[in-house]
Amino acid sequence: MKPLLRSGISLFASLLTVGVIAAACGGSSGTSTNGGPCGSDAQCAAPTPYCDPGAHVCVQCLGDANCANAQNGGQICNLTTHTCAECATNAQCGGGQPYCSPTGRCVECLANGNCGTNQACNAGTYQCVSTCTSDQQCAAPTPYCNPSFGYCVQCLGNANCADPQRPICEASTGSCVECDVNADCKDPQQPLCYVSSHRCVECLVNADCGANGICRLDHTCN
Repeated sequence: MKPLLRSGISLFASLLTVGVIAAACGGSSGTSTNGGPCGSDAQCAAPTPYCDPGAHVCVQCLGDANCANAQNGGQICNLTTHTCAECATNAQCGGGQPYCSPTGRCVECLANGNCGTNQACNAGTYQCVSTCTSDQQCAAPTPYCNPSFGYCVQCLGNANCADPQRPICEASTGSCVECDVNADCKDPQQPLCYVSSHRCVECLVNADCGANGICRLDHTCN
């Protein structure tokens, strides 16, 4: 093969390789969407401004220092989820709230065994509450005894939720919430239910924000 032909083929192969790498990383000058692929921080933007070098995706944080101005007030970077939270382990909690909940908050309890005699751990609030066998043993703001849970709750059904801002009784916690499913959200500006916090929001993923839109961590479109 002639040297000139070999050089041309080698150059084509090199350019092809670079193109594939750039495409996998979102391009050398493009900005990744929330959680998108990346090769460096330069390809990421708020609310996920850092590139995880292992997974090659944009994340909220890589270390605690990245959480100083987190929108949710979290000061700890959960290195499993790469999100800012109040805590990632029990060791980061203390006092009257010694346990780290699945949502990254320091709480009073995670299980019934964390509470005292005649008490149970409320699965929705992660607080120790009195056990019960009838409504007569309950009082506001938790006036109903849930026989399955064995403790007093805010509601047993939607009819018990008088607040128009929280008209839905969330069955797994016995709490009045804004929504449980998207159909509960009546405001066209906030049509989606963010189930983790049972509130109506503008977006859950980038696609909810239209072409090239970004769903920020506070679930509003950028």
